[in-house]
Amino acid sequence: MAELENKRIFLVATSNPELNAQLEEAIKAHVQNSTVFTATDGIEALRKSENVPPHVVVVDFQIPKMNAVDLTRKILDRKDRMAVIILSPSVDEHLFMDEVVTGQVQFLSGTGKVSVFNNLVTRALNWVSHEDKALYHLIFLSPGEQLIKEGEKADFVYILKSGELKAYKSDPAGEIVLGTIVPGEFVGEMAYINGEARSANVKSTADCELIEIPSASLDAVLFSRPAWSKALLKTLSKRLKNSNDEKGAKTE
Repeated sequence: MAELENKRIFLVATSNPELNAQLEEAIKAHVQNSTVFTATDGIEALRKSENVPPHVVVVDFQIPKMNAVDLTRKILDRKDRMAVIILSPSVDEHLFMDEVVTGQVQFLSGTGKVSVFNNLVTRALNWVSHEDKALYHLIFLSPGEQLIKEGEKADFVYILKSGELKAYKSDPAGEIVLGTIVPGEFVGEMAYINGEARSANVKSTADCELIEIPSASLDAVLFSRPAWSKALLKTLSKRLKNSNDEKGAKTE
C-alpha cells in the first residue's frame, strides 16, 4: 500500500519505438509519480517484470520471442498483483475471461484513442489498489467520471489526493454547482456524519487520485492517521464557512 501511494510502475513491452514513445508519454501525462520501464521482446519483458514487478504491464500483441498471450499467462501464474493491458488488433472474448471481468486484464483493439487508453490505465490501477484486507485503498478517476450520486447510500468516504472534483445538485434546468473540491479535502463525509443518503452529486473535472475509506472503517483509520483527522476538521470548517457565507449573502 505504501509503495503504491508513492509511485506507479509500468512496463511497456513493444518492439515498435514510435508506439513505445506514445505509450510512455500517455502514461506519464495521465498518472502522477509514474515510472515507465520498457522491453522490446517478450522474454525481456518477463525478466524485467520479475526483477522489478510493475503495477501495470502494457504489451503489444505482436511482440517477438514470446507473444502477448503467453507473456500474460506467465504473469498471471505468478499470482503477483499486476494488471495487464494487451494492445491487440481484435479482441478474443474467450481469452482471460475471469481476469477481463475483474479488470486485471484488458484489451485495447486497433490503434485506440489516448482517452480510451487512459480509461484502461485507470481501471487497471483501480484493480491493483483494491485489496480486500486493506482498511482503505486508492481509486483513480478520469475526467468526467461520477464519484458520488445524490440519494445513494454512503458506503465510502474519500480523500482527494490529486486532481479536482465538482459537487453539484441535479435540477431540471441544469446542474446547480455547489463548489469545487481540491486536494487534501474529504469527500462524502457529511452523509457519513449525519447517517443520511448522499445530498449531492460529485464528478471529476480532471484526472483524480483518491483514498477510498469504507464508512465502517473510518473511525479506525482516523485513529491511526492523525493527519487525516486534521484534514477532516479542515474540510468541515471550510464547509461551515461556505455555508455561513452563503447565508450572509442571501440576507444582504
